[in-house]
Amino acid sequence: MKHKSFYFLMFSAPVFFLLMLLMPASIAKASNTVSPITGSFLPSRAQQNWQFPCSDILNTNGTSRHAENVISKDWFSGTGGRFSNTYAADTYAFPQVATLFGYMEILAFLLITPSTLLLGYQVMLGASTFRYAGALEGLPRVVLSGAGVAVSFALVQLLFNLENTFTTAMLLLHVELPFPRSAINGVPVAYTLPGEPVTSFRGMLIPMSRWGCTVNDFAGIFSPTLIADFASDIPLLSNFVPLTGSVNTMADLIRRLGEMALTALSALLWLQVFARILLLNFYILITPLAFGCWALPGGIGQNVVRQWGKGFLSILFVQVVQVFILTTLPLLLPPLPQSFVATGGEGILQGLLLQFPPILTLCVTLMAPTLVGASINKALGRASSVAKEVVVAVGTGIETGRRSMSPTKEASPEDNNIEEPYVAGEKWALTRRSRERNRLSE
Repeated sequence: MKHKSFYFLMFSAPVFFLLMLLMPASIAKASNTVSPITGSFLPSRAQQNWQFPCSDILNTNGTSRHAENVISKDWFSGTGGRFSNTYAADTYAFPQVATLFGYMEILAFLLITPSTLLLGYQVMLGASTFRYAGALEGLPRVVLSGAGVAVSFALVQLLFNLENTFTTAMLLLHVELPFPRSAINGVPVAYTLPGEPVTSFRGMLIPMSRWGCTVNDFAGIFSPTLIADFASDIPLLSNFVPLTGSVNTMADLIRRLGEMALTALSALLWLQVFARILLLNFYILITPLAFGCWALPGGIGQNVVRQWGKGFLSILFVQVVQVFILTTLPLLLPPLPQSFVATGGEGILQGLLLQFPPILTLCVTLMAPTLVGASINKALGRASSVAKEVVVAVGTGIETGRRSMSPTKEASPEDNNIEEPYVAGEKWALTRRSRERNRLSE
């Protein structure tokens, strides 16, 4: 399909607005405060249900400022947020994951047992012959499989620590080389929020607690009459009428459109981060079974381990690539041209140039999973493929174990009693026929 990205954006837009409706407010607002849009006093808290939750603090002069104590603890882009950190508490140290991992190790050892019995039977059966000399080739496979299952949890911890080390290195590089101080006619590019250190990137990665602030501000571009007409058919839209009609200049319109674009891109990046943690937990739980399948004959287990390694490593280390792009791409951009002042169009070109670098940086950051083969579609497809391979390998192991634990079934006396009379009967029948022919010939 040629327009998958376009369809994905169309689908994510309504989901984003529904998420805004369901997200609880981060901080409580006073019962009588001044609106940052109209400058008038807002009604009581019970009448403010039309506003999207916003963590910004309202000033008495009608302006607002961001709440540093709230956004610094943001799940997504706060200090130590999930975009730049992979926490053990969310993955292998998560109580449910840690508990299930123990059961997966038990299943993996049970999966190795039939292969071990089969290998021992083959070795004992053909110890003195050359026909079964190839049975010893399965010994390293079984030993490596058992060792892999035994150290699987330690291996997962090692890989997570390695990934966090690389991410920390990227952040330290960002401390040494912060975002450039680019400016258009004296107005700096908003890579960070006002008052924050230069090493922060919350000016581009909009914190979750400020998504509602952007949506409330974006509603001002619509006409009150237009929303009122739509509200005649959809009564819910009547709650948005007080937010509309607050844009007076083209420069303000461009600013609000740019902020809304950054918020939408941040929401898509949040979805990637959340899906990454979910897929990491899946690969963690499947790790013992993948190494347990390694002992199976026929090359099935090796393919499972290969698929697991590709999927797990690509999902784990895609965060390093995204942090590297976000922190270094602004350093590679050439100096922005200074806008000129035109009659009737003051600030339009300046607003476009100010919004361009952050939007470009977020777009390339969103493309990073596709570049390394860890996009959501490919990641889900690879995860389902690994699960399918594990199921097939487990089925093969069960069938192999059933045969290995009853090796004499095919040569049992009951089968011999069935086959020997038939063979003997055929032999004596041929003998009688030959005798009859001989008599007739005589």
